[in-house]
Parts: sequence; C-alpha cells; structure tokens
Amino acid sequence: MKKVKIIHIITSLNFGGAEIMLLDLARGFPQEFFEVKVATVVRGGVLVEDFRAAGIETHIFQKKGKLGLGVIWKLWRFLRREKPDVVHTHLFGGDTWGRIAAVLAGVPVIISTEHNTNFDEGWMKRKTKKFLSYFTKKIVAVSEAVKNYSVSRDKIKAKKIIVIANGINLEKFAGIPEKEFGDPPVIGIVGRLEEQKGHKYLFEALNLIKAIPWVLWVVGDGSRKAELERLAKDLNLRERIIFLGARKNIAEILSGIDIFVFPSLWEGLGLAVLEAAAAGKPIVASRVGGIPEIIDDGKTGILVEPKNVKSLADGLEHVLLGKVDAREMGERAREMVKKKFSAEKMVEEYEKLYKELLAK
Repeated sequence: MKKVKIIHIITSLNFGGAEIMLLDLARGFPQEFFEVKVATVVRGGVLVEDFRAAGIETHIFQKKGKLGLGVIWKLWRFLRREKPDVVHTHLFGGDTWGRIAAVLAGVPVIISTEHNTNFDEGWMKRKTKKFLSYFTKKIVAVSEAVKNYSVSRDKIKAKKIIVIANGINLEKFAGIPEKEFGDPPVIGIVGRLEEQKGHKYLFEALNLIKAIPWVLWVVGDGSRKAELERLAKDLNLRERIIFLGARKNIAEILSGIDIFVFPSLWEGLGLAVLEAAAAGKPIVASRVGGIPEIIDDGKTGILVEPKNVKSLADGLEHVLLGKVDAREMGERAREMVKKKFSAEKMVEEYEKLYKELLAK
C-alpha cells in the first residue's frame, strides 16, 4: 500500500506553541501509512534537532529578500521532486510562501492551520490570507475563537474552516506530583517575551500584591527582555522576578511551579495553558481567544480581563491566599485536558481530514 506523503511547511522551528504542536503532530502519524517531512521558509531554530531525533526529515530553506521569490523557487523545486499528496502550512511565512510554491507545483491537497488571533497583523497580511484561501482545500482553526476571528477579520468563508484543537503529549506531564505551595509560592509564566504575552501587566499586578510572599519564574526569550528587566527593577521587584530564559524542559519547570499565570492580550488556544493544566497546576489566565475553551472559570482555573492589572492581581491573590482550593482546581484541569486535548486525539482528527480531502 502506498504511503500518504505529507510535507509540513512552517516559518521556522524556533521554540513556540505552533512549532511544538507541529512536532507532536508530525511524530504522531502511524509510519506504516504516512510519510511526513517538514520544511522551513525563513530559518531553522532550536527545535530542528528534536524533529530530526524523532526521525522526521527536516529541510531548512532561508528566505533572503522581502518578496521571497528565491525561496518560492527552492520550495517549488523541492515539492516537484518530492511529489507530496498533501502540503500543510503553518504561520504567516509558511502559509504564504509555502502555499504559493505548492500551488505552482500542482500539489493535489493544500491545507493550512491558523494558530492565532493575530491582532497585530495589518491589512496587507489579511488580504494575502484571503487570496490564498481560494487555493486551500481547508483551513484548520485551533479553536472556535480562531475560526470566528478568521471569518470576521480575515473574511475567510466559514465553510472553508474546520476546528481541530491543539493536543499535547500528556505523557510528558503525567509524572508531575501534587505539591504543597512553597515558601514563598512560585508563580510561573511560560511564553515568548513579546507584547502579546502581557508580561508588563503581570509585573504591575504583582506590584499590587507585593505584601504577599511570592517569587515569579519567567520562562522564555524575546525582543522585550531588556524592557521587562528594567520594569522589574523600576518596580523594586528584581529580587523576586527570576528570568530563566528559553527552556525546553517545561515539564521539569512546571513541577517546581505552584501557580501558572498566562496574561496574554490575544491567543489562538494557548498551548502553555494546556501544558500547565496537564501538570495539574492552578491557572490564572486572560479571558481571550481560545483560553475560555480550556478554562471553565472558577472550576479548572481563574479567568481575568486582559490588560487589566487589578483583575490579574485579584485572580492571583485569590489563589495565593487560599480563597480557592488550588489542588482541586489543578486536578480538574488535568482531567479536562486528558479528555479533550491529547496529542492522539489531534492526530486522529488530522488523519481523518487528510483522508477525506484525498478521497475527493
């Protein structure tokens, strides 16, 4: 029986939610039925070795100019040689240059996953996405919120979009035991140090509750690092805010955290929230994008208003002062993730989608 050949095209393999989701997806397909390869459009990244260690052939293409004509040509040659049944693109660079090359190479099935509600995208990017949607068999939204956003903001036809929630590798977090709060309790945030992730509002919220003991672990790297270090110093919180940089050992980090916080300004689904839930941690997160599809407010976590320092401070104070049963909340979150957000469930749904589109 001939294997179904799938080539995923993504912008880069830096450490981020979309890239980790792709790693779990690519290595989840049964190898007797699927041949999966990955190509990047702009650069490699820290996850390249993880893909290769998982036995996934990974090709690094590097876009040079703004228009990316060279990378389209290289991808076109690669796709003509490989003759994939499906090209599946991710993130704006992968979606744009990947889909153009796939159309030119005559790939029978082109699909794209929309990972985020990209409030920072300008009109040109939105027009590009709408235009390329006409050449795409299906667009997968990672949450209902992303689907609604794509319809209202990017003007993509609703019937073109299917929702398949991201799933995570639950085994990585299964061994994390329940723990008593430390002295002081450790609050943790995992995410790129960029505007979207809302670190600024978190630091200001923590400044309102500095009378309560806590330390904050900041996991991640990005363009706002120096600015955030300055803000921590200006608020006299530098001793209590610990910048750990980008880390791959997220399960180990989560096992040391008492409370997980996620103050994003916009979010497709929030892979880091799923991981914290799988680790059984009490979560305080913004009521944005797909996060309310993960967190049932008051039951599996606490939802707070984005950009609202007081709301965020109140949510954290609630957990720190024991006004909610943090252990019970974390346990309910863990059970919910097992039922709804496993990597196996995600792989099954993508497998079904590929087969349906190829059958047509």
